[in-house]
Amino acid sequence: MRGRLKSPLFIALINGLFGALFLLTPWASQLEENFGLGWLFQARGPQPPPEQVVLVMMDTESMKVLGLERLHRKWPRQLHAQLIQRLSAAGAAVISFDVFFRDPRESAGDKALADAIRQAGNVLLFRYLYKDAVQLHADGEGATTVFVEKIVDPAPIFADAAVALAPFALPGVPVKVSQFWKFKPEIGGLATLPTMAFQYYALNVYEAFQKIVPPGSNLLPATSAEMLQSPGLESYMKQMRSLFIAQQGVMGELQNSAEASDSQLLKSLVSMYSGGHSQFLNYYGPPRTIHSVSYHRVLGMTDVEMRTRFAGKAVFVGVSEAFQWDQKDTFYTVYSDSQTGHNISGVEIAATAFGNLLQRTWVKPLRGEYEFMLALLWGGLIGLVGRRLSVGKAVVSLFLLCAGYAIVVLEGFIAASIWLPVVVPLFVQVLPVLFFSMLLGYQEAHGERLKIASALGRYLPPQVVDDLAKSVRRIGGAGEMVYSVCLATDAEQYTKLSEQMEPAELRLFLNAYYEIVFQAIHDQGGIVSDVVGDAVLALWISPEPQADKRMKACHAALNVISAVEKFNRQQPEYKLPTRIGLHYGEVCIGDVGAGEHYEYRAIGDVVNTASRIEGANKHFGTRLLISSEGLAGINNMVTRELGLFRLAGKSKEIHLFELLGHNQDCAEAATHLLAEYGQAFSAFKCQRWEEASHSFAKIVQRYPEDGPSLFYLGLCDRYKQVPPDEDWEGIIELKWK
Repeated sequence: MRGRLKSPLFIALINGLFGALFLLTPWASQLEENFGLGWLFQARGPQPPPEQVVLVMMDTESMKVLGLERLHRKWPRQLHAQLIQRLSAAGAAVISFDVFFRDPRESAGDKALADAIRQAGNVLLFRYLYKDAVQLHADGEGATTVFVEKIVDPAPIFADAAVALAPFALPGVPVKVSQFWKFKPEIGGLATLPTMAFQYYALNVYEAFQKIVPPGSNLLPATSAEMLQSPGLESYMKQMRSLFIAQQGVMGELQNSAEASDSQLLKSLVSMYSGGHSQFLNYYGPPRTIHSVSYHRVLGMTDVEMRTRFAGKAVFVGVSEAFQWDQKDTFYTVYSDSQTGHNISGVEIAATAFGNLLQRTWVKPLRGEYEFMLALLWGGLIGLVGRRLSVGKAVVSLFLLCAGYAIVVLEGFIAASIWLPVVVPLFVQVLPVLFFSMLLGYQEAHGERLKIASALGRYLPPQVVDDLAKSVRRIGGAGEMVYSVCLATDAEQYTKLSEQMEPAELRLFLNAYYEIVFQAIHDQGGIVSDVVGDAVLALWISPEPQADKRMKACHAALNVISAVEKFNRQQPEYKLPTRIGLHYGEVCIGDVGAGEHYEYRAIGDVVNTASRIEGANKHFGTRLLISSEGLAGINNMVTRELGLFRLAGKSKEIHLFELLGHNQDCAEAATHLLAEYGQAFSAFKCQRWEEASHSFAKIVQRYPEDGPSLFYLGLCDRYKQVPPDEDWEGIIELKWK
């Protein structure tokens, strides 16, 4: 049974079924709508809106220019009448008001607006839709509260003048608006404002439309003119929708008949009456993407400009503000800006829905059975890949598969507005497979790691084996690139001692010396990588850059210097003064050797440079030098800058410092020396040789054994005689080791 659970086919089947069944849940629908669909819109970017729809904005700019009330609902109705007259004269195809004219106001203004609506003959008005709580009483039982959607019409003077009335209900913030109603079943299947506006816009194809609609349409008006007469457009659309619903079996034939026509409007009309009651909105972009004109600018346009902008167009009039003062008529969408709070207005959503109906570009989710099969096959594929391949190859392969899937999904969305699931396939199905594969891979590789750890343990401390052996496959295999502090030491007078002492005595002496050096290194978490004669190479290794490793190496170096000084005082006849160089960077650490003999070593320029830095101590009479790379990110240390040098045998310059100790250990005399040295060194860098020479001479007079001051005093005297080239960048050549 345990082996069966690890079977690639079993994992593929379980993962495919899990994803397919999860897609049927409401949680998956929420994830896909809130995140998957949002990503598709953002990745696709804005799209050009249809030229046939224009938005007239009741905005703050118009309010200020026209000197109007801040509350949009209180704008003078004579102004709306003037707007309708101008739009009608310009040849607007249909004018839809997303403004609720509920209560009568000043009679002259109301009459002017009603007359303008009636004379235009193509104005649709907004009907307010709300939910009302109703108490239902059953025999012998308590009351039950249900919510019933009710409609409130505009004032009769306006309702009688309009060509039709229509609701346009949308959820409010924080519910994300992703769909729009074509027909609202809760109120008897009435057409909504964008749907009714589109039907009116397509009146010129009414007769052709009547020829291809389902049986029973002969009971409907024969011409578009008759359709607008009592009982009117609302009743006609309700009857037509009922016919389409009743004849679902012949929808394919109707669609084919429409597709055979050259009329885009005819095809769009058939699509509008077909399908579900709602469609997913295909937003063209962020707020104001729909062609928009401020209210006051329409009133100020010339007749020519009006005809150019509005002739033959569907015009939507309503409040369009980033922030609205008098009503909550902005909605949270995929293009809402969480930082500024900018949402899309209701009237712009209505215009977007109209554009989708016109172009048949609403978002089309994958049908349930196809979505189920997609999740099943995709889950099976990634289950096989994740289990059959090694962890590293599986991660790369799954990443490439996910990238390919995302590209296909995005291309389908861009080309045909097809919405394939994103979140479930790329996260809900992939992440468990990846986790399970890594877990099984770890268990299977555990035995191999133990063998490697045992092999490495022959020449490395246990903590190093634990840190590094996890990625090593075999002895003598490829090395690993890591970051390392390299500490190189060398003892003076070793050659002289080896001549004076017997080999057995020298071995004991060196063992005592190495004991204190190794102890100082190990106490700070370093490892001794190599020992040759009196020279030691120690490492502080990490997979990523870590200032903590550099700090520990500095502590170890200072402790080595202190311990060796104490060691030398205990046996003054045999001294081993020690020089140290510290450098930091990337090295390759791994097995070096052949046949039956290997050593685990660090290879790279950092190791060689650390040795060269150690040798540079001879030039300055110092004990402990460190590069700028080794000092990066380290505080609480007393250092002295020595400058930029090109070390013997090296082509690149390096910035060197003398590491003197911890801040709290710095004596007053050392502080005074460093201050004087800093002034002299600044003069040297500015090529003021005379001033620098004088300053270094004063330091040497006071501190005769200060090696760096002696070095620069000699260099200043030389540069006074033979200055460096004009393009000299401050780099000093050290010719010998």
